[in-house]
Amino acid sequence: MRPLLASVVIVAAIGAAASAQRPAARSGVRTTLATRDIIVTQQRLDRFTEWIKAVHDHEPGESDAALERVASWSGDELRGLWADAQFLAALMRSLKLNHFEIPQARETIAILYKPALLQRMRAMACAAAGHLLSADCRAIHAADSLDEELRAFAADAAADRTRSGEDNYFLRRAAILHADVEMIASAVLDVPASASSRPLPGPRRVKADTSDGISVEVHEVGVHWEIARTLLSMVVPKGLERPAPARDAMVHDWYRATAAWMQHAESHDTDHVNRARELFPSDPDILFLSGTLHEIYASSEIQAAAHSVAMPSGFELDIGSVRGELHQAEGFFRRALAQAPEMAEAHLRLGRVLALQGHDVEAIAELQQALTRLGDEELEYDGELFIGAAYESLGRYDEAAAAYEDAASRVPSAQSPLIALSQLARRRGDRGGALAAMARLFALPMPDDGDRRDPWWFYNTAQARNADDLLEGLRAPFRRRAQ
Repeated sequence: MRPLLASVVIVAAIGAAASAQRPAARSGVRTTLATRDIIVTQQRLDRFTEWIKAVHDHEPGESDAALERVASWSGDELRGLWADAQFLAALMRSLKLNHFEIPQARETIAILYKPALLQRMRAMACAAAGHLLSADCRAIHAADSLDEELRAFAADAAADRTRSGEDNYFLRRAAILHADVEMIASAVLDVPASASSRPLPGPRRVKADTSDGISVEVHEVGVHWEIARTLLSMVVPKGLERPAPARDAMVHDWYRATAAWMQHAESHDTDHVNRARELFPSDPDILFLSGTLHEIYASSEIQAAAHSVAMPSGFELDIGSVRGELHQAEGFFRRALAQAPEMAEAHLRLGRVLALQGHDVEAIAELQQALTRLGDEELEYDGELFIGAAYESLGRYDEAAAAYEDAASRVPSAQSPLIALSQLARRRGDRGGALAAMARLFALPMPDDGDRRDPWWFYNTAQARNADDLLEGLRAPFRRRAQ
């Protein structure tokens, strides 16, 4: 049976609507004065070293000690990591860099490293790139300053570089680790993101939990998705000299798998699909998941929660009106079908959002295409419900009744088509027919005596039913036992 309370999570960033325009951080040799300096401490770099080892030790898809360690860190610790990880990735391509800048709305913040700590960062960059034996890394005696665990990480990175012809091993494994923290540990910050009145610069996120359209709780969460997305933005595919994540197959697979997981787990993050679409604007699967996200945002449960939730100062939910969300969903489904006209489920979803906007004739045409192509009993059941509702809206009651009966025959345990038949009969003034349909409903087995599954209950996650398979394909090449 479907649980009485369906929990949905919506993640929001500071100024979510404008987050795409946030300036990127940059690394370089310092030539100008920043508004504010942050000096990296020994403690912070020790934690960063722990993180490098966690990236190396974590077995993708497993709840292990490495994952739990990273999941336990505070908001400020994660923001420090977000900055230091970008600097390390920049050092992998140029050891001459000496600081990291984060442009903010009213200031530029410089992240500075004392000479000994900068030397240590450079040695770890040599390890992460698998370049310990290069002339530049030998010149700074990088290998001599690393412990056994970091040298093992360097050996794995070097072996991967030999196999792949690129130096993205660290970036890819780190992105998988942070995605796993979100998907496996579901980390929530036990304490405020910062104990100070001036938290470290970097991304901040809150999560709004809802239950059947009611806002239950809003709390700050770690920025693991942001760290992963930022690191993948620095991937340099084989044969290129500059970052080009949009040309990388693993980056594509990571976004597709994680976006599907978010919808399967009902943990929604608009920034995530927006970034996926920026990188892969013509990918039909990502366009389809963009459409399903906005279709979900148009649902009564999400709309009710969005109006009831009290967001902390500076945060906002990027959720529009029902009309606006349906319009966006329609646009994304049309774009997906322009790239993949045979995508039956996109025809199904497009037909539904058209019907919800009152375009029933168009909706029927799309739903008819879907029903001839789907080949999936539960999705065909949904399609019969939707086309029945469109016929009913047009006053084509006999066709509506036939569609509802087809849905009932596909899933005999489901209650939705019987309720629809009863309502349709009542609308036609057929009291006997309405009572007969309800009698069929009451005759269904009780939950303890049989299966009362109704695919309609799971419609908002059905589009992501392959999430586990996508994640398995993503993680498999990085599992040590598979090598």
